[in-house]
Amino acid sequence: MEKKSLKTAIEELSERYKNYRHQVELRVLDNCPFIVQVGALTIGIDETGRVITQNSDSPTQLSQKAVDEILTMTFKNGNGDEVIPKVYSRVEWYKERLAEIDETTTILET
Repeated sequence: MEKKSLKTAIEELSERYKNYRHQVELRVLDNCPFIVQVGALTIGIDETGRVITQNSDSPTQLSQKAVDEILTMTFKNGNGDEVIPKVYSRVEWYKERLAEIDETTTILET
């Protein structure tokens, strides 16, 4: 990786880390506290109300009712194999991403 683009990547990861850290430290009563992940993608809701998979730095947070409905759906990967959705609390999901950023940044900086 080119030195300039490597520095840019590290800066972007650092900024994302700050944003995610804020999400973990934020203590609020949350009506929609869950994030659902299917493989590497998260579940979102489009403007028409349809469930979609998305690759987003800030995934959609869902209510228990929405999670229950999503868990009745079938999701498949590119090979046609069924993928079971994983349900995370908001804080848990962001903490896992923080650990991934830490690991990636350590590797990039060496």
